[in-house]
Amino acid sequence: MFLPNDTILEVEKVSKIFSRSRSVTQQRLGKTLSRVLFGRSFDPASAHLQHGEFRALNNVSFALKRGEALGIIGLNGSGKTTLLRMLAGQILPDSGQITVVGKTASMIDLTAGFQPGASGRENIFLRGAALGRSRAQMEADYDDIVEFSELGDAISAPVATYSSGMTMRLAFSIVAAAAPDLLFVDEVLAVGDFKFRQKCLARMRELRERSAFVMVSHSMTDITRFCDEAIVLHKGQIAFKGKSTKAVEYYLSEIEKSPEPATKPSLAKVTGPEFENSDAVANVRAYWSDPSGNELTKIRQGSELYFNASFVCSIPTRNLIIGIPVWSEDGTYITGFSTDQDFGSIKTDDGGRISVRLVVPSLHFNAGVYYSTFAIVDGSEFLWRKPNNPLTVLPKVNPQWGAVTIPNRWEYM
Repeated sequence: MFLPNDTILEVEKVSKIFSRSRSVTQQRLGKTLSRVLFGRSFDPASAHLQHGEFRALNNVSFALKRGEALGIIGLNGSGKTTLLRMLAGQILPDSGQITVVGKTASMIDLTAGFQPGASGRENIFLRGAALGRSRAQMEADYDDIVEFSELGDAISAPVATYSSGMTMRLAFSIVAAAAPDLLFVDEVLAVGDFKFRQKCLARMRELRERSAFVMVSHSMTDITRFCDEAIVLHKGQIAFKGKSTKAVEYYLSEIEKSPEPATKPSLAKVTGPEFENSDAVANVRAYWSDPSGNELTKIRQGSELYFNASFVCSIPTRNLIIGIPVWSEDGTYITGFSTDQDFGSIKTDDGGRISVRLVVPSLHFNAGVYYSTFAIVDGSEFLWRKPNNPLTVLPKVNPQWGAVTIPNRWEYM
């Protein structure tokens, strides 16, 4: 099919129904194959859902031109991976049409398809064949692949002996060498250590000059700095499509507030264990707020932020300190606030009540969701450690790099 204006990917009214029942899944697969092979019509949007079925995608449409990068964001279970796998040809749509011009490659599950007992060298040719490349092409790219992967002599060892990082580096190097016209990417920017991650970013920017990208990521920073536009998926439908910065803001302000706890990251997984010594502290109140003391869970980057805390301490203390460690959504430790930076040991009133407030004159966290805990420590002993409500930071400046944007200015010399 001919696509105009250098369009390399066109998705038209694509839908997909999944079922938790094997027999119903087989029935749906039969209908899908009939549609593909014999042109029979089937409209999942109007189809009656059988018991255990759900619409993973519903009437999704968009197009992509060469040199463009499209981000896909949404809560877990919104249909991101289903859409990406469908674009990569791993699963068929129940209705609609996907048209691709040129060669494609996927970075969805980088380590899938490796033969553990085979060496890294052997797997280079096996994966190359899976990408539709000839042995001669892989021979020509072999040295570059090994050099980029930084595996050295380990390339001759069985992949079963590789660490997960080594395996992912090799997989990325193979796919990147294929120089596809269209690349599907799923969280691949988390590959390896910092140095190798920067190599991946640089290589992807090179590829982008002649290719198109579809990227799924939970990192709002990666989406805004790498993608021109983005779509927000919610319950299988496109809730928003536009500039990546606007899509991220929409996602953080509209979708993240949806009361769907099953799709949210686990607080405990990010912030660690909770602890409570009720014999030592009581009547604990701790929350992020605006300047007027109103509790908040969402704030614009650059705004004034407060954290209010009060509690009653009913035991003698030696060196009482309040701490608020902060993590990004992926579990990266960002910073920590501590009263000993200003107060030293905290003082109590006659009734043992303590009331303090943290003042952040201008919040420089980049857009995203941040997790924190409220901790009360006496010396080296925890008296209290509980998570606070997540804090969503909406973007103010773009593009954004890393976790924070530090106030700065450039001048001519």
